[in-house]
Amino acid sequence: MDNTLTSLISNKFPRLAELLGSRNLSARKREFEQLGILPLWQVEQDLELLTRHLPCVKIATAYRTLLQNAGQFLAAMYEIRVAAMLAPVADKLELAPKVGAAKCDLKCQLKGQEVFLEVTTREDRFPPVYGSDTVADDTRVYGRVTVEATFDPTTARDNSEIRGIPASQELRQRITKELDQLPSGKPTVLVVGARGGRLEDMESVLWGDEVYKANALRREIRNERVPDGLFCLPDDRGGTSRISALVWMKLVPHFHDVRVHSRLFTNPRAAHPLRPELKKIFRKLFDRRETLLRELERIKSKLVEQYRPERIILFGSLADHSPDAVHQWSDIDLAIVKSTPASFLDRIREVMDLLQPRVGLNAIVYTPEEFNRAEQEGHFFVRGEILKKGQVLFPV
Repeated sequence: MDNTLTSLISNKFPRLAELLGSRNLSARKREFEQLGILPLWQVEQDLELLTRHLPCVKIATAYRTLLQNAGQFLAAMYEIRVAAMLAPVADKLELAPKVGAAKCDLKCQLKGQEVFLEVTTREDRFPPVYGSDTVADDTRVYGRVTVEATFDPTTARDNSEIRGIPASQELRQRITKELDQLPSGKPTVLVVGARGGRLEDMESVLWGDEVYKANALRREIRNERVPDGLFCLPDDRGGTSRISALVWMKLVPHFHDVRVHSRLFTNPRAAHPLRPELKKIFRKLFDRRETLLRELERIKSKLVEQYRPERIILFGSLADHSPDAVHQWSDIDLAIVKSTPASFLDRIREVMDLLQPRVGLNAIVYTPEEFNRAEQEGHFFVRGEILKKGQVLFPV
């Protein structure tokens, strides 16, 4: 690594540079060039936040080795990010606590209850790379059955060209192995950092594989979920009650920061479930979409009953059902149509005073005449964002 970049890291990211060490900075030139500045910046910010809650020596003990291991920077990034998210809300946070003869990643005390967490990362390169005919059979990468489109136990078993194991089953094995780091008699949370993964895979892991079935008479294709997920089966049939909840997390560099996209899945068969107050905390931290949807229901009900609009349309990231649409800074975007003599700003002020929103809310209030005129004139925002991409909440 040239002196300029080394100096940049040392000056801009002093806590990270101290943990990495000068020799490690030089040896990891290519790795850090490929990562770019944003992941380094995110780790520095998280380390700085942790120093407000934990002694520096404990932070160094927990993360120095992981950060210094070549190829493990992103794994360290996920682990440090989770600790930084929990630190401000935890009554007590412990890094790398002992669990039997080993250690897990985190132990936090919330509302008087201890919760143990393990953070793992995975990068599922899909579709797989196929080997050429010149490659020996024992080194060739064969196709793997996908859970969403082609999972069929009969086909997978009979086709010699397929590894015979669906993607979800492979993930289940990884998750089960990670649980060995967590205690069996306490509430536990596993965070799966999906660096290149898909939320659909995790849903299949927990709730069951999807099988597409064609109905020739009705000329339709529908998917059914096989109840073979970790949260569906009893322990003696392949499920696991040891895990109280699982967090799917994806860190996505975006312009000047790294956005957190995450979802929380609680286990209905958990031997030690999270208490309602803890579940609320974890949902607020790790499931922005669910938090926004709960608030949206309250807002919609209050608008319909007390404001009496003609239309309510949800637009923006929450109206987008793709897994990466909502992140930790996402808010609720609403277009409201109501006959009112109030000015544009007074309408918004009136709505905000009525709703007292508990999350970020952008509400735009149009009169029916304004909205219809904007639609007829081809106004980009109204026609392209609200009408084309939005979701009508009222009237149903």
